[in-house]
Amino acid sequence: MTNASVGYVGYGIESTEGVTVAPTLFLPANAFSIDSTEDFIIPEQLRGTRDHYVGMSAPYSVSGSMDMELVPDGVRNLLKSALCHEGTITPTAYSGGGYQQVFVPGNATTPTFTFEASYGDILVMRYGGIRINTLEIAASFGEIVTASWGLEGTTRVKQGSASTESYANVLPFHFTGAGVKRDGVVIANVQNFTLGINNNIDRRGTLVKRRSWARTVLGNRDITFSATMDFQDDDDYDLFLAGTEFAIEIHLQSDTNIPTTTNPYMLKITLPHVKWNSVSSGMTAGDYIDQAVEATVLRGSTGNVMDVVLVNDESTAF
Repeated sequence: MTNASVGYVGYGIESTEGVTVAPTLFLPANAFSIDSTEDFIIPEQLRGTRDHYVGMSAPYSVSGSMDMELVPDGVRNLLKSALCHEGTITPTAYSGGGYQQVFVPGNATTPTFTFEASYGDILVMRYGGIRINTLEIAASFGEIVTASWGLEGTTRVKQGSASTESYANVLPFHFTGAGVKRDGVVIANVQNFTLGINNNIDRRGTLVKRRSWARTVLGNRDITFSATMDFQDDDDYDLFLAGTEFAIEIHLQSDTNIPTTTNPYMLKITLPHVKWNSVSSGMTAGDYIDQAVEATVLRGSTGNVMDVVLVNDESTAF
């Protein structure tokens, strides 16, 4: 039996959607799963039996997820895909050291990726045409910040041998660097939060003499935010009752500094237009009262539905 820890996950950026490439970036994933189907078209025929006789190859799908502790290096291309950022991002020097990259949510259908997974070197598979369909970032007190990436692709191919791995020497974000602000003021009673992005990707097939899907297309973008808070006052419930709009800022900061600088790695996510759509507080004798809040995230008449800034040591344009 092969231990999963000897496997790896890496990805490369494709020049042509669905044409697989070798991985150039390897991520410290802790879970990776692709549901690679092999469906069949089964015709209904009169053959004097109730059993099926014929099975013809049908379209196959490449769909799955990757869970990981959120690290500041190696994920910027995935963030670009999750936000559908249009055009090239050129990092700029950040005050005090390091490089800042700013992501703007858009409608871009590129980049696409090839993900390579080695299942203990027994099976090495490449999955092509991958876009980030969903992203969930979660943080809790006392824990490492996690990211779960939903992957939707079009092609697959088996590889003959494993690639040589190389990993960035950086620590993941964790709770001591995580904070949430509402309208610029720290919400000091947040125990945990979850931010979600869903691109609602759909596949399109064309008659080009192949079983793989031709491409994936973007649906409506859904952004969600939820949190659990200590019940200390009724401020959030008043915001809920009044339908008041406010801004949320999520700030993640690393324990380690960018090399040769005093700046820490950082990820800042701003949601300018937020309303609580649910605030619930249950009571159990002997326990403290918590608030579970859920938000509706909207786009205003100006600006973006969200703004994302990543500061790390990666200086090349992408």
